[in-house]
Amino acid sequence: GSAGAMEAVGVVRIFSQSEQMRKLRYKQYLGEGDSASFKKVLETKPYGNLEVEKLECVGHIQKRCGTRLRKLKNENKRLKLDDRKGLGGIGRLTDKKIDTLQNYYGFAIRQNPGNLDKMLCDIMAVLPHVGSTDVNPNHGGCPNDSWCKYKLNPEKYRHGLPQAVMDFIQPVFTDLANEDLLRKCLHGKTQNSNETLNKLVWQRCSKEVYVERETIEEAVFSAISF
Repeated sequence: GSAGAMEAVGVVRIFSQSEQMRKLRYKQYLGEGDSASFKKVLETKPYGNLEVEKLECVGHIQKRCGTRLRKLKNENKRLKLDDRKGLGGIGRLTDKKIDTLQNYYGFAIRQNPGNLDKMLCDIMAVLPHVGSTDVNPNHGGCPNDSWCKYKLNPEKYRHGLPQAVMDFIQPVFTDLANEDLLRKCLHGKTQNSNETLNKLVWQRCSKEVYVERETIEEAVFSAISF
């Protein structure tokens, strides 16, 4: 079957066999977005009425910010904003600026594990930060000793996005500051270690060709000992 179907089957087996093999129950599932594997776990109800909690991968949530902004930019290439200029272009929402905004959003999540209020404050400080001007610097909400270069060296800091661009992208940040979403990120963890292990396994044993169980086990043992 497909890689996605294989993953779902594997995850369901891990949860379904945990009590018998490990003498424990997994209370949480760390995954990305609308995970098909997590849906399968919920459908099978491995622990009866005990529900498994879904946690979001911080790395994937951070990338969601960049994805949303790039989609917004691509879908509005010909649109003129309130200042009669386009959304993209020099001094406006460039790909580099999107990367910067995505990083700031990620910092706000990663640097505040377990603290929802501080996480929200740091996220909502991002747009005022990049929209500040020399006449009206607006960095009061920026975290100290963090990504705000203005606080490190005000004289060398170059201020950024026009107000018209700020107003247009504000709904994206408002949506990504949803408290229900951020509560699932309070753990501060990512799937990176799992994905790295998976990559090592499939380097030793291709997913494209059927192999016996012993071959897969050897690939897993080799990847773990790498």
